[in-house]
Amino acid sequence: MGDIGSFEVQSRELRREGQEWQTRKEAVQGAHDLADNGVGKGYMFGFLANVAHLGEYHDNFISSITEAFADGVKTFDYMSAALISAANAYDGADSTAAESAQHLENRLPR
Repeated sequence: MGDIGSFEVQSRELRREGQEWQTRKEAVQGAHDLADNGVGKGYMFGFLANVAHLGEYHDNFISSITEAFADGVKTFDYMSAALISAANAYDGADSTAAESAQHLENRLPR
């Protein structure tokens, strides 16, 4: 196999992007907390709405969107950790600074 050339890693940019994913995670966490606060349950729409199952649809939607937000929080956290870990690895930081691939893998939502 031949030499594929050399490359330069811009670890500062990787860390900056890692921080950006943390910022996004915080925004999604805020949305998750709003959706998961328990206010506005479907039964509160009234008798006719419940006869039409609107309350049930609403509760199912809130449950699904809350789960999606929770997955987003975990995924954004993973992206941040992976980018920072890659920057640490390329900079030759000590092994305690870079997260192991196994630890990163365990952070992904299933």
